[in-house]
Amino acid sequence: MKTLTKVTLIALTLGTTSLFATTNDYAITNNYKLLNDMKFAKKQQELILNMSQALESNIVDMKSLNISKEKFSKVLLGLANGNDSINLKGTDIPTIKTKLSEIQTLWTKELAILNNITSKNNKEKAIDGLNSIMTKMSQAVALYNKSYSKFKQKSKLSSLVAHHMNSKHSKTFAFNIVQ
Repeated sequence: MKTLTKVTLIALTLGTTSLFATTNDYAITNNYKLLNDMKFAKKQQELILNMSQALESNIVDMKSLNISKEKFSKVLLGLANGNDSINLKGTDIPTIKTKLSEIQTLWTKELAILNNITSKNNKEKAIDGLNSIMTKMSQAVALYNKSYSKFKQKSKLSSLVAHHMNSKHSKTFAFNIVQ
């Protein structure tokens, strides 16, 4: 009978602990320092698409294209190094930092092409360059998502352990009285 009581108590403790961690999941993962950076990285993809669509149209809206170029440049630097004005923290994660560096190299070459859009041939070069930047940006977003998933996993585990450790003393005390 004591074994059944112990097993039931352990199962109940683990069951309520995981429920507790799930309810606190939002609060824990909301503290992820790169959450805003991750959102901006996804918005970078939209800017790339907007620039590609602008280039594919018959008449290129240079004003819109220049605004998109400036936004992309500012956010890209912010993702790599941080930018307080747009609330970007920057990252020290080596894989993400390397990917952002690759994107910056491609973007520097792409800016030279975009600044000389005069012929159809240059438009095609620019669109090809934007496609390769989009591929690298998608990889960077995937790395941000992977980092976020790891953070969530560690946070949930930490929450489970903390809840279990905090509730252990009171339940052990009550359990000892029963014995």
